[in-house]
Amino acid sequence: MKQWSREQIIKGLYKLVPEINFMKTTEEFYGKKGGIWTSGESVLIFKGIPPFNATLEYGSILLSDNGDTDSKHKGMKVKEMYICGIHREIYSWLEERGWYPEWYDAGTLLFWKNKGKHKTDSLKVIQNNPYGRNDDISSEILKILNKQAKEWGWDVPKKKKTKRKNHSKGCI
Repeated sequence: MKQWSREQIIKGLYKLVPEINFMKTTEEFYGKKGGIWTSGESVLIFKGIPPFNATLEYGSILLSDNGDTDSKHKGMKVKEMYICGIHREIYSWLEERGWYPEWYDAGTLLFWKNKGKHKTDSLKVIQNNPYGRNDDISSEILKILNKQAKEWGWDVPKKKKTKRKNHSKGCI
C-alpha cells in the first residue's frame, strides 16, 4: 500500500474513531513539521475499549468482562489488545499506511510518517526487551516460551530486577 499523506491519515482516523474530537498538526503543538497531534486522555471508545491508553491502568481486566463477545478474544486481557498503548487494530492500520505512533507524554499522542527510521519488527522489540514489556503481549509470549524451555531442560536466565524509567520502553 502506498504511504498515506497526513491529510489522508487524519481523515482515516476520524472515520476509524468517529469520537475523536481533537487532532491538529505537530507544528501547532511544538513546531516540528509533518506529524499529527492528538490527545491520549480523551474518553474515546474503540471496539469497547479506549483506542489510546498509555498507562493501561485496567490492563488486567478480561475483555469479556468489558462486554467483548468475540470468540477470538476469549480469555484475553485488555492489555493484550494494545501495542505501545495503541489499540492493535489502529496500530496495524497506521503501519499499513506508512505511519507510526509516538507518545510525547501520557496524555499527548503524536503520529509520524515512517521514513524508514522507525522499525516495526516484533522480533527486534522482543530481543531488545528479553523479559517483555508491561504494555504489550511480548511479556506473555516470553513467559510461555521460558516455561517451555525450562520443561525441555534448557537454561533460562533469571529475570533481572530493574526499575523502569519509562512505561513505554521499547516503544517510540
